[in-house]
Amino acid sequence: QVQAVPALRAELAQAQQGKAQQEEEMVAYEEQRQQLHWELRKLQGCQEQNKQEALALEKRLQELSSQAQQWQQLHQDSERALAVRDEELVVCKVELAFLKEKLGKALEQVRGRSRQ
Repeated sequence: QVQAVPALRAELAQAQQGKAQQEEEMVAYEEQRQQLHWELRKLQGCQEQNKQEALALEKRLQELSSQAQQWQQLHQDSERALAVRDEELVVCKVELAFLKEKLGKALEQVRGRSRQ
């Protein structure tokens, strides 16, 4: 038994040293785990922020698309109104030409009567 004591002590010292090394590794792993956990939370925060920004941009895009559709409709309405006005102008020009011709004939008749 006396001979076994030094061997047991050496084995105990080796086991304690192994335990101490394992505890150091556990501390290192725990620090690494906490660091990774912190980085994960940071990335999740960035992801959420990006998601919110994407939603805001999508909403803005919808607003701009709606505005563009309204402007396009207004433009089409304006073009139709302008086409109607152009047609009215043509009609007015034709009527004016007809009235000028009629006036010219009436003036000729008046002058013709005056000469007689």
